[in-house]
Amino acid sequence: MEVVRKHAFTPQWAAQSLRIRRTHTIGFAVPNLTNGFFGQIAMTIDAHFRQARYGTLICFTAKDYRGEVESLRSLLSKDVDGIIFAPSGCGGGHFQDLPQLAEKPLVLIDNHCEGLDGWYVLHDNCYGMKLLADHLLERGSRRIAFVGGPLQESSAAERLEGYRQALRAHGLEPEEAMIRVADWDQVNGGYQATTDLLSQQRGRVDAVLYGNSQLLLGGYKAIHGLGLRMPADLAVAGFDPPYVIDSLVPRPTSLGKVEEEIGLTAARLLQELIAGGKPASGREIRIRSDLLIGGSS
Repeated sequence: MEVVRKHAFTPQWAAQSLRIRRTHTIGFAVPNLTNGFFGQIAMTIDAHFRQARYGTLICFTAKDYRGEVESLRSLLSKDVDGIIFAPSGCGGGHFQDLPQLAEKPLVLIDNHCEGLDGWYVLHDNCYGMKLLADHLLERGSRRIAFVGGPLQESSAAERLEGYRQALRAHGLEPEEAMIRVADWDQVNGGYQATTDLLSQQRGRVDAVLYGNSQLLLGGYKAIHGLGLRMPADLAVAGFDPPYVIDSLVPRPTSLGKVEEEIGLTAARLLQELIAGGKPASGREIRIRSDLLIGGSS
């Protein structure tokens, strides 16, 4: 140990991996970390595996199937012990180019993905959106609009379905004219969708549900720009809380954060799969949020 300290020796994982057939690294393939949702999940996963003396390699896919394939191929070439992957949801046959992926412990988060056989840790999107819609309906709103993300992503499609189910449960038929689909990775997507919605349906909308925090921020910008008051003129609620929630006036109604729970659940599941276990939780775990009522509704 004196020699180790004197020469600042650190074990070489590449040499060790040849002997024990483990690299003690895991891969995390994610669209980006500019979205606070994925950033918090990444930190939770890394913290968990750091305690288990694992390293984390992160690849960015940019929500493009070519980027997804390249990222997964890169992680496989590093011979990581397992992978946590946040797919865009487009799926398809392009993952057939990675046959070795089927032999690797794999946990998927955020979206379902056709063509991949793995274990899932997902937000309970339908339940969460119904919770928000029920709140608006119970406070008296009847002309509720919806601004959500691209429907090829299962998380976006499930949130829209939750909105529709809640309206029908209260005897209201959803109107396509009250629904907007936007780029939910950009604040501007929410701004443009809200501006279009409120100009096309002027006087008809008494509440708006937003599919994520970026859309909500864009909606706030548009609503304030039009001189409308929340909740007097328009009630608002969003699926997940923005990281600047305490700076928003009024404080938006949203669901509670689940990033740490999703990240920790995915990390524990992957670690169990790496160890050769057969998780008793089933192939799909759904994480539910609580309703946080703010001044916007």
